[in-house]
Amino acid sequence: MANEHRRFAPTLSPRDDFMVRLTKFTQALRRATLNTRARARFSTSAAVSRAEEEEDPIANFQLLLEKRQPNAALRIFQSLPKPPSTDLSQRLAIMLAKKANMEETKNALEVLKSVYMNPALQPDDFTKLAFIFVSDACYRNKMIQEALEVTEEAHNLGVRLDLPAYNNLINALVESDQVEEALLILQDIAAGDVISPDETTYAGLVGAIISQREFARALEIIDQARTSGVKFSGSAYMTFMSLLQEVEDDSIAMEKLLSYMDICMEEDGVEMAFAEFDDAFNVLHDEDDDDDGDDEDGNGDDDDSDDDDRKH
Repeated sequence: MANEHRRFAPTLSPRDDFMVRLTKFTQALRRATLNTRARARFSTSAAVSRAEEEEDPIANFQLLLEKRQPNAALRIFQSLPKPPSTDLSQRLAIMLAKKANMEETKNALEVLKSVYMNPALQPDDFTKLAFIFVSDACYRNKMIQEALEVTEEAHNLGVRLDLPAYNNLINALVESDQVEEALLILQDIAAGDVISPDETTYAGLVGAIISQREFARALEIIDQARTSGVKFSGSAYMTFMSLLQEVEDDSIAMEKLLSYMDICMEEDGVEMAFAEFDDAFNVLHDEDDDDDGDDEDGNGDDDDSDDDDRKH
C-alpha cells in the first residue's frame, strides 16, 4: 500500500517543493526564536530580582522577618555595614530569643546589643519586649551573667522588665550563690513604682540570707516586703523556720528574728503554721535553757538540790 500511495501521490514541481520546505523552516525558526525570548525574559527577570536584593538588602531583610525566617534575616543582618533600624533589629532579637536554644540566644544577644549601643535609641514598648525575651532566653539556657548584663543595660536605659523576668533572675542568682547581686536587683526594682515584688521575689533571698546567718538582715528584708504589701504564706514561714533550725544558732539576732516572725504570722493570719512554729520556737529555747542550766562540770541539777535543801 505504501508503494501504491507513493505511486499515486501528486508530484510537486521543484518550485512548489522548495516553497513547502521554506515554510516549514520558517515555522521552526519562529518557534525557536519564541522559546529563546521566553528563556531570556525569565533569566533577565531572575537576574533583576537578584540585583534588586543585592541593591536593597534592607527590603529583603524586612521581607524575611515578615515571613518569620529569623535565621535567614540574621545572615543579612551580619553582612550589613551598619545595623538596620531599631524596630527591625528588635523584631529580629525577639524572634531569635523565642527559639531559646543556646546558639540563637547568643545571636539574639548580639542583635540586642546593636540596639542598646545605639546612642540615638529612644526605648519604647518593643524595646522592653526585646529585653524581656532575650533575658528569659538567657535564663532558660543557664546564661545567668548574660541575663544580668541584659537587665542592667535595660535599667541604664530606664527600661523595666516584667515581674516574672525579675523573679527568674533573682532566684537564679540566689541558686548560683550570687546573693549580693540578687539583692541589688531587688532593691533597684523595689525602689521604683513600676514593679511590685511579691513573695516569689523575696522568699528565696530571705532563705539564702538566713542560711548565711545574717539574721538581722533577714529581718530587714522581711520587714521591707511586708511594708510594701507582701504577705508571706504559711509554707514560706515554715521554710524560714526549717532553715533557722538547720543553722543551729542561739544568738540574740536569731531570737529577735524568731519573735518577729511570730508577730508577722499573727498579723498575716497564718494560723496553719502556728503549732509547728511554736514547737520549733520552744525547742530552740529549751536548748538554750539546758545550756544555761549546766555548770562547768555538766551538773546542772546541783543548784536545784541546794535550793531544795535550803527550803527544808
